[in-house]
Amino acid sequence: MGWAAALLASSPARKALGLLLVALTIALFLLNLRRAGERTGRLAERLSNEEDP
Repeated sequence: MGWAAALLASSPARKALGLLLVALTIALFLLNLRRAGERTGRLAERLSNEEDP
């Protein structure tokens, strides 16, 4: 446990961890946005199929 605290005490390690967390957050946001778009597309397609005679 001591080595982890010592590693995170260094400025470059904190910066790297911060960048990693930012990248992970952006990736998860984009994946969620993609899933929401797919869901919206399926709903729009279903609605369009219901309107056709």
